Amino acid sequence: MSRDRRILERCFRSLRRNSRELEVEENLVIPLLQEILGYNEQDWQQQPKVKSSRPDFYVHPKSALGTYPPYLIIEVKAANGRISKHRWQLRQYLKTSGALFGLLTNGYDFQIFFNHEGNIVPILECSQTELLQPSYFDRFKTLLWKKSAIKTINALAQRRLNFVGLTQAISKVVGRDISSLLRQQSPVVTENERGKKSMIITVFNNKGGVGKTTLTINLGAALNRLGYRVLLIDIDAQANLTMGLGLDPLQDVEEKGYKDVTDLLLNPKVTLSQVVIRKEWPNTRLDLVPSHIRLSDKEPDLIRTLDIDRVLQRKIGNNHDYDFIFIDAPPSFGKVNSIALMAADGVLIPTQLSPYPIRAIEYVIKRLKEVQSFRGDDLVFLGVAISMYDKRSSTFNTNMKNRLLEMLERCEEEDSNNLLFPEYTWIPRLNVVSLSAEKGCPIFDYQPIQGEQNSLEDARECYLALAKHLLQILRGVKR
Repeated sequence: MSRDRRILERCFRSLRRNSRELEVEENLVIPLLQEILGYNEQDWQQQPKVKSSRPDFYVHPKSALGTYPPYLIIEVKAANGRISKHRWQLRQYLKTSGALFGLLTNGYDFQIFFNHEGNIVPILECSQTELLQPSYFDRFKTLLWKKSAIKTINALAQRRLNFVGLTQAISKVVGRDISSLLRQQSPVVTENERGKKSMIITVFNNKGGVGKTTLTINLGAALNRLGYRVLLIDIDAQANLTMGLGLDPLQDVEEKGYKDVTDLLLNPKVTLSQVVIRKEWPNTRLDLVPSHIRLSDKEPDLIRTLDIDRVLQRKIGNNHDYDFIFIDAPPSFGKVNSIALMAADGVLIPTQLSPYPIRAIEYVIKRLKEVQSFRGDDLVFLGVAISMYDKRSSTFNTNMKNRLLEMLERCEEEDSNNLLFPEYTWIPRLNVVSLSAEKGCPIFDYQPIQGEQNSLEDARECYLALAKHLLQILRGVKR
């Protein structure tokens, strides 16, 4: 066994399954950086402030030509933690810092990520046992050691190497085609007839209380965490989405002189950009068109306005930089819903696995077909997403799932199984999901109290899975 692998084996022996994060850092990560990868103490910082985040290790050789971005970000977890639940955190650090590589570890499992201009993919995963094997260790060291860092940074700084060449070099090291991974993970947005890249999705169910607004907020947040620019439009007079993002329609909008969605719909001079309010948290950024209770009194005005059904479609137009625009529509079939559906490229139906919400979907689909006929073009039914899912009621859930599939089969000619989102995307009924909305923040920025961490990670993973599944669906959507 080589000297480096003997050092690594010694580090592994110093860890226990109950080792805390600090012990993993001191007994493994620091020796790994100093004794194996060749960095000295001037080459890294611990928990530096990088914009609004603090990664555990910020690694960049002082002798390299370029000083920014860093070469490597390391995020460390306690030995008994599942690192798969923290991928989102490392991805955010990579996006924030611009680092080329990221390492996520709990001392027992290791994952290396490559950051290609904000497009982040896993390139090497291994356990302790695997990392001690020459094949894994050599790849691990080649990617992360100081000599590689200096060579890569200098070549990029002197323009002797570009990201295409770097991707090819990494592919040779890890023995897999990284460029194909990047293509699979690249932002998937459709292009409308004027060439503006975006996807406008109306989230709609005639039945209230199915978690529609909470799903809209956190699905938008999950897409933002994956690198997409997201706008949320609250077109419901109850303004639940507005309040779910921490804005009071009276104190934070009306009294401060901001415009809301009512102005956007009824004032011809008001543009989309004049109504948007930006909301930022440590891990998420979302733009919002807020709503207000006064919208509920404007139905007669909306009905009297010429060609009002297309007003939101015109106001959104092509003058924006969003990848996704989500419209949170009220649970009704009034004029506001017609406006929301006419503006959309696709419709997503959230529901509970419960008799009344499932029955309501039949009427929603019927409404979609009416709008499709009126529009004369495609309004894509993206599918049904399950929220407020109680994992304990397995028999009941199976019965409701079968009832839902039967209903979809009656309403649609397509295979109903393709319209129901898969079970790994179903959002569980968890207190942290409700509490995050009460705190006015997305699930990714909710600060848990003792005992909430596991359920919080569960919810975050489900929303990320939901977002990724939606992206897969959109790859097959032709517009």
